[in-house]
Amino acid sequence: MGPTHLTARTADGIALSVVVDGDGEPLLLIPGLGAGRSAFIPILPDLARAHRVITFDPRGIGESEGVGNTTLTAMAGDVVAVLDAVDVAAAAVFGASMGGLVAQHLVVDHPARVADLILAATSPGGDAGVDPRPEDQAALLGKGARTPEEAYRMACTVLYSPQFQRARPEFVEAQVRERALHPVRPRVFSAQFNAMWQPDDSFRRLASVTVPTLILHGTDDVVIPFENARILARQIPGAQLRPFEGCGHLFFHERPAETARVVTEHLRRDGSGAAQTSSEGDSSSSSPRESSATGS
Repeated sequence: MGPTHLTARTADGIALSVVVDGDGEPLLLIPGLGAGRSAFIPILPDLARAHRVITFDPRGIGESEGVGNTTLTAMAGDVVAVLDAVDVAAAAVFGASMGGLVAQHLVVDHPARVADLILAATSPGGDAGVDPRPEDQAALLGKGARTPEEAYRMACTVLYSPQFQRARPEFVEAQVRERALHPVRPRVFSAQFNAMWQPDDSFRRLASVTVPTLILHGTDDVVIPFENARILARQIPGAQLRPFEGCGHLFFHERPAETARVVTEHLRRDGSGAAQTSSEGDSSSSSPRESSATGS
């Protein structure tokens, strides 16, 4: 069967574009800053061989309506709406970069909706993490760029490891072309970026997480330095840390098959049979919260 296209409706009525691929236990992928579901194209085919993979465009991105969320809590509320739309009460959740921050809010705000937590290239919320160097953040944000293409070309200099940029220039160039054809609206990008800097108590609350947790991170990540993965692993009870040696921020682009294998083996080992459809009636499931409002 081919992919299934659905529309999720958020608490405040925004339509989000959702796609479901594959069969098996549900696995929800949450994209990062300024990114939509296309960010997961490199790992999607391998993941969909073993899982029912749910991807979506966040509000204001790709085919979804809206102008961007202003808080991470609201973003997590939108994820709940996505799970409701696909009739899933609890899923394994893979959050990448900013999407990992959203996943952290999801697991502490809506714990019944998360059967397994996978944090990829992400950082703790609030001031608990380690910031990138100013020059690396400037490159990520495309500071000084005159066009979306130029901005994302600058971002790619820090999103990928130097060795990957040398070995796979055609892949990087294809990513630049794709982003140039589908630029993120500045208002949406700014809303997401600013949301990451709001006061945040999610890190403290991670100490209460009880679901199996896997933390994936490139050791050469300059966007979100690797030490952030260690901080998260120490905070979340029983969390396992799996480094991707020599990889940059988008390690799952650099090593897609390995990423999919690691995720699939982790979920198989943990037996994510806790996932279920909403129709099975988990009375403790949260309902969607009302939302208020070049990317990694």
